[in-house]
Amino acid sequence: MNLDSAADFCPQCHFMLELPEVMDIIECNRCGYKCSITDYQPKYIISTIKMEPKSWLSNQQDSKLSDQSHRAVIQQACPKCSHEEAYFSTAQLRSADEGSTVFYECVKCQFRYQLNN
Repeated sequence: MNLDSAADFCPQCHFMLELPEVMDIIECNRCGYKCSITDYQPKYIISTIKMEPKSWLSNQQDSKLSDQSHRAVIQQACPKCSHEEAYFSTAQLRSADEGSTVFYECVKCQFRYQLNN
């Protein structure tokens, strides 16, 4: 058996149905509901995600970076001026199984750069 879609649910108990590969009868493993595959009408789930404009994220990061009192400092050489201290912060911008992105800003010249872990 295979799952053709995540929207194939039993009309009686709402348990996910496994659609048959060979037979033409669909049977619910939970309540025993049965029907012919030709009679089965799957329900479709449609969802939407509203994304905020990208400028909102950069404005938020800029405002956080400009607040000097809540920023961590690390010994990190600036690639522009070679100063040895930089502010840093991290964010999980990629998928959860990948490393985070580290943002740096030079304490002296305010040059910003990032590294992907």
